[in-house]
Amino acid sequence: MSMFCYQCEMSQKNGCGSTGATVGTCGKDENLARLQDIMVFGLKGLSAYREHLNELDPTLTKEVDDVMSETLYFTLTNVNFNFQDHINQLMKVGEAGVKVMDHLSNSHTNKFGIPTPVTVPQNKVEGKAILVSGHNLEMFEKLLIATEGKGINVYTHSEMLPAHGYPELRKYPHLKGNIGKAWFDQAKLMETFPGTFVVNTNCIVPPKKDCDYLDRLFTYKIVGVEGATQIEDDNFDELIARTLECEDADGFDSEETLVTGHHYKTILTLAPQILEAVEQGKIKQFFVVAGCDAPGRGGEYYRELTQNLPKDCVIITSSCGKFRFNDIDFGEIEGTGIPRYLDLGQCNDSNGAVEIAKAVSAALDTPINDLPISIVLSWMEQKAVIILLALFSLGVKNIYLGPKPPQFVNEDIYNFLSETFNLTLTTNAKDDLEKLLIA
Repeated sequence: MSMFCYQCEMSQKNGCGSTGATVGTCGKDENLARLQDIMVFGLKGLSAYREHLNELDPTLTKEVDDVMSETLYFTLTNVNFNFQDHINQLMKVGEAGVKVMDHLSNSHTNKFGIPTPVTVPQNKVEGKAILVSGHNLEMFEKLLIATEGKGINVYTHSEMLPAHGYPELRKYPHLKGNIGKAWFDQAKLMETFPGTFVVNTNCIVPPKKDCDYLDRLFTYKIVGVEGATQIEDDNFDELIARTLECEDADGFDSEETLVTGHHYKTILTLAPQILEAVEQGKIKQFFVVAGCDAPGRGGEYYRELTQNLPKDCVIITSSCGKFRFNDIDFGEIEGTGIPRYLDLGQCNDSNGAVEIAKAVSAALDTPINDLPISIVLSWMEQKAVIILLALFSLGVKNIYLGPKPPQFVNEDIYNFLSETFNLTLTTNAKDDLEKLLIA
């Protein structure tokens, strides 16, 4: 099916496009239908970051809200049939994505301090334990405060790993370490994890009906699954009580570690050393290898890619896709003390890569698209869509995207993105690396 729409009374039986038609009754063709779908997907991702920002500073959300309202209006029946207008509206959505990520980043650092590099124990648990998965740092701080002095240790999972880098969060001694990898290992993890588990934003894996951990699974705000306990009004009493009933940790005694906390504001303090290393040829290329992860072997592409990068390349990452390769010790750029692996944080910290690129661009008096920076992104869901639109709205080109092409993009739209932004789909790590490396 090349297009599908059933939002109005004029829709064909079973929806326009259900019988193979490429134009709806209203006159909307498959390209416009898909572009409107992308708008909606982008707004879904935008709404996630907007919600986090609204918790921290509601005065900063109106501009974003206006774009969301206008864009939804744009997708109504019989509003607009102009291809370029659709592209322009998508760029507006992308611009709103840039603003919301910038505001959210500043709100996080204003409240929790600027993250600095920290080595985090991985898969080591002791005593009574709560494991938190998600992106909500505001809720995470409230939980740390509520559990202080209760004999409970708190651990991060997936996108909560960067919490360890923030000074105002890691000051709590009962914030101990990280458990597991990307979001989709939740079900397997909870089968063996001895404590309670909290999911405070999207990316929850629905438990199987016969699982034995539902009474230990808690959700927060928008997140919910049948049988789990919802945390209401930031009251953690029930979570704390259930955690204290759990057995002490047993079987989680790893000596592994992970490194996080390379927020762009910290990285920019190294700007003189980085620029000197670039000018001296010690750093030849930067690779932004970031994005969200999904189950399956396709994500191993990013591990193979990073493993095979030359020693004079710096890896900049964010989001849960980094769990494909963040267990690797990439070392430092020889003779500089500059780490080869820089973890900017959560997916909403992706703006950091742009801020670093802008700083290097200004210092070298070189346009961003001409810098020795290669961008290889993994995508899974709608937050990745808003990040990609944000990059397009900034005029960033030459992005590689994988591990699978998005099904909501048809040949016409892909050709437009390829011609306008030089968007390229990933193939295999070896062949792509040959194209990406600067000779």
